[in-house]
Amino acid sequence: MSKRFNSHSTRHGLLCLALMFSLIIAGCQQQNAEIAGLCIPVPEKMTRIPDKVFDPIPEFKDGQASYQGNVAPMAIFTFYQHVMAAKGWQPTARFSKGKDRIAYTKGSRILLVQYNPNPDGTTVLTLMVGTQDPPK
Repeated sequence: MSKRFNSHSTRHGLLCLALMFSLIIAGCQQQNAEIAGLCIPVPEKMTRIPDKVFDPIPEFKDGQASYQGNVAPMAIFTFYQHVMAAKGWQPTARFSKGKDRIAYTKGSRILLVQYNPNPDGTTVLTLMVGTQDPPK
């Protein structure tokens, strides 16, 4: 015996899902950062860390910047999934070794988005830009 889903409850569920997604995006309005000649979106609640020192990754030596703010890691992930697709960037797994990293490519440029939660509830966001070598 199969159950039929009530179309009203299905629509209600989809509406709730859409509302939750829009709240996550709305809660993460954007500012733009200039990194290595690219305009990279950054969640509005993040503040640039001007003197952040970290070991650069060789593939991303074109430019790097770090930000910190009270933004949950999942909100950062959702933010970048939404805004990078809208700007024509494609996600890639080539440099996403951990669960808190996302890599995107557009043309020959590659962007690594890395975010790490701190014990105080803030999150550090590091953006690294590189240029891919053409295939041989």
